[in-house]
Amino acid sequence: MTGAAAPSIALSLGISALVTVVCRRIRIPALLPLMLVGLGLGNSGLGVVDAASLGGALKGIITVGIGLLIFEGALHLNKEEFSRAPRAVWGLMTIGAVLTWIGATCAARFLLDMTWPISILLGATLIVTGPTVVQPILRLLRLSPSVHTALSAEAVLIDPVGVVATVTTLEVLRLFLTMGPELGVAGEGLWLFSKPFIGGAGVGVISGVLGLLLLRAYAGSGKVESPLLNLIAVGVCMTCVGVGEAITPEAGLAAVTICGVIMARARVLGATELRSFKELLAVMLVGTLFVLLASRFDISQLEGLTWREVVFVLALLFVVRPVAVAAATFGSKLTMGERLFAGTFAPRGIVALSVATVAAAELGSIVRSGSESAHLAASESLLADIQRLEPIMFLTIAGTVLIASTFSPALAWILGLKPGEGLSVIVVGGHPIGIAAAKELQTCGVECRIIDSNDFRVAIANSTGIEAVVGDATDSRWMDDVGSPHGAGWLLAWTGNHDVDQMAARWGMDRLGEDKVAIWSSKPARGELEPVDISAGEPITNLLERFEDGHVRLAHSSDPGRLQRILGWVCESRFVLNGPNTKPPPRDKECVYIGLGGAESGEPAGFKPEIERPVGGEPSQHAEARTA
Repeated sequence: MTGAAAPSIALSLGISALVTVVCRRIRIPALLPLMLVGLGLGNSGLGVVDAASLGGALKGIITVGIGLLIFEGALHLNKEEFSRAPRAVWGLMTIGAVLTWIGATCAARFLLDMTWPISILLGATLIVTGPTVVQPILRLLRLSPSVHTALSAEAVLIDPVGVVATVTTLEVLRLFLTMGPELGVAGEGLWLFSKPFIGGAGVGVISGVLGLLLLRAYAGSGKVESPLLNLIAVGVCMTCVGVGEAITPEAGLAAVTICGVIMARARVLGATELRSFKELLAVMLVGTLFVLLASRFDISQLEGLTWREVVFVLALLFVVRPVAVAAATFGSKLTMGERLFAGTFAPRGIVALSVATVAAAELGSIVRSGSESAHLAASESLLADIQRLEPIMFLTIAGTVLIASTFSPALAWILGLKPGEGLSVIVVGGHPIGIAAAKELQTCGVECRIIDSNDFRVAIANSTGIEAVVGDATDSRWMDDVGSPHGAGWLLAWTGNHDVDQMAARWGMDRLGEDKVAIWSSKPARGELEPVDISAGEPITNLLERFEDGHVRLAHSSDPGRLQRILGWVCESRFVLNGPNTKPPPRDKECVYIGLGGAESGEPAGFKPEIERPVGGEPSQHAEARTA
């Protein structure tokens, strides 16, 4: 590397981090601003960032970066996530990938008039979508669980498929350009395509199982330190990538995907910090790579673009993508509206740009070095098409991200996929009074979900007919992707763990609104959470003791005067949480009130489950305190 490498990496890392912060605050995808920053700092602007100064190390950085990005996304693809739309996910990875490759290849050949070899290569690079741009947009849209799962899982799992397809195509083209159209080229190409998946699958399974065992062993050894947990995860991830790449190029990406999905099954204390750390790494890598790759691009190349390139991008989104999704999701759980939406949602991101950059550089080198060969008589046309790859990819990324950010929200609203005011209630804390509250809500026709990190409590809730999931309510991404049900409108955080309650309440205020959240914890809330504190100075632990002793019960009544404390009410099938600033319902409306009543009040007894202790004793005090 040259002397310009250090300032190039430092500036890319530092400025991209600041740009990402600004984009997060104003709630827009960071990809396009990062692209503009890279162009401004690179060859087309100030010239202070020079990706070429990294030399051959740039490809290694890209591989490591993509590996971490895929691993971070795969950690969120647990069994529950897959179960929502398994047929759609596998269909998009297989049938969808093949049809996208074929469709994009034909579009490049007939719309852009590219040669067949370069059209096939471009089609392979466009198989990927990209979790770094797909998932932030999905979080803002908050779609139905099935389509959300299908699109977010596709964004993670399709990356290694697209990368392997691109590298395999590149190798086959190299053989074709140097050996000619011999019969052995096809067989060699099939082996080159299969080898990364075969080798990567073996490495991924072994690494994933070992990583899962390491996490569980460390979690059960005593006090868990988040930094060491992070080091275990990063160590397993990078070792997996390294071993896979040593076996065959790009096998590391297939391996780390499988490894991440397996390790996502680990339920250990500190999982929140682990995911936060991995997400931080992913954000930093995306920004740095995007700025570096954009810096090497000469913006004057865009002058050669015509209406054909614009039509090509539109054809990808409104012809190729709908056909691929229609075939891939046939017979799946997705509704017709969800399939229509998925059929126009495919923004490309950093992985597409990375593989296109590497492919253009390597193929250009192959053509130039072999320009004297008899098989390279058309090298001039090949070189011209190779030089078009990066401008077309920049236009594709910009176009697909813009359409996903503007057209997709409108389409989701038209199709009725974008929820309006949520009606269901999230109860964070599966203790007996949380289960009783959920039971009363269901009795009054209100959908409710309990979230708790304690498997035992969740099992009790599920056994009584209440929907409950095991999870970490302090993990905002898990809450976005898995924890919150479709149509969530209210959140009650009352685990008794003050830190957990505060983080869950902040998530609720950010996603649902300040007037849709209530907190009742072991200590009074302060700062921004003080207006939503419904404890009236009584710790939730005191209420739990009185409830278990039979001195207080959960009940519902049409007469609010018969309840000591009102948690909320249901009027015309709509629930309202009784916060400090909530206006009471009009007197002319018939409402059912849900709240706390004394044992002597004569109200119907609230649900209080008979807790059967599992074999081996009671749940640990630590586990009960660390709810949700």
